[in-house]
Amino acid sequence: MTNEPSDLLIRDAFKRFGKEYLSMHPALPIEREKAVFCITNCKTGSLGYNVSECENCGKIMIHANSCNNRVCPCCQAALTKKWELERNTELIEGIAYYHVIFTVPHELNPVFQDNETVLLNLLFQSVRDTVLTLCSDRHHLGAVPGIIAVLHTWGQKLNYHPHLHLCISGGGLTPEGKFIESKHKGFFLPEAAAASMFRGKFLCSLKKLYQSGSLRFFSQKELSDSENWKSFIDRLFSKRWLPFIKETFNGRGNAVRYLARYSYRSAISNSRIVSVDEDTVTFRYKDYADENHQKTLTVKGTDFIDLFLQHVLPSGFHRVRFYGYLSNAGKTKKLKLIHRLRNSIYAGDPYRSMKTAELLMALYGKDICHCPVCSGVLISYPRGMPANRVQSLLNRQKPVAS
Repeated sequence: MTNEPSDLLIRDAFKRFGKEYLSMHPALPIEREKAVFCITNCKTGSLGYNVSECENCGKIMIHANSCNNRVCPCCQAALTKKWELERNTELIEGIAYYHVIFTVPHELNPVFQDNETVLLNLLFQSVRDTVLTLCSDRHHLGAVPGIIAVLHTWGQKLNYHPHLHLCISGGGLTPEGKFIESKHKGFFLPEAAAASMFRGKFLCSLKKLYQSGSLRFFSQKELSDSENWKSFIDRLFSKRWLPFIKETFNGRGNAVRYLARYSYRSAISNSRIVSVDEDTVTFRYKDYADENHQKTLTVKGTDFIDLFLQHVLPSGFHRVRFYGYLSNAGKTKKLKLIHRLRNSIYAGDPYRSMKTAELLMALYGKDICHCPVCSGVLISYPRGMPANRVQSLLNRQKPVAS
């Protein structure tokens, strides 16, 4: 029995260099070690097979199991599509949606890496508080918008670069329970005010974390000294922290389609891999400093894995978060109110309760319950069948009539 032909080049890199990398990093965090194992074995048969047999004609359907790791670039297509469909049910017809990016100065990158969970949570918190505070001002919106925030930690060269992509609705709920839209042309929040408030909120909380002894400094031990820390904070306060208003989404569907690409996406996709040889990995990147020209970068195989794994988030960390009227607390109630105020109908999320077979039919029109030859019912064996058991099934398979 042979495995399916594949062009999953990121997996090829992990298969070739993964063992060497693990031997070089014996104390790797468990989530990163698991990612190496999962990507290396995804859809190879090493994780077993998913097998179905037609009860009518005896045809056997075999698929090598996916790893379902959230950073594996081979396992996110269905989740991305499902997420997009779910979010589409939460968007409001006829209002504008804005794409905003919040990032921090690159000097903070080592501190983030040494304190990842704490500071990534602080990044989310500071951005949320900044946007909601400014939106509550009647000079800007005077209402609570719907916000989807998606975390990215990478740049085009796989460098560490934490930043948030936000989709913000151009309308929101007022304290009186009305839905109003922004009267401004373009983005309704002043960039300078957003930058100043975001910087202030983030650095104020960062100083409190330092004073409480909650921060660790492995890569910049000098920051443990209070005088060095004070100088470091002063330099950060002197910088301009400008949020980037990337574009105004043209239509609500485009808003969700764009963010869906970021919500279930690893640091690099298979399509950007140029080659994997005995020693190196070459991949494409877009050089924003050179008019977005496409270029290639070649790195040692173990360095490529190291670059990839630095973007594996801590276990249980939520990369996508919802705020404003889209926050999980009372979201359905608020969406129903908004639709009632706008004389429209909130249909809810029909995809949430779907079983796997129903979801695959809805997403791709793929029927995994019936035989593609005779339309008979497919009986599924327990997931993860080993190769020798699959081979024995194939040996006794009945001839399928043409």
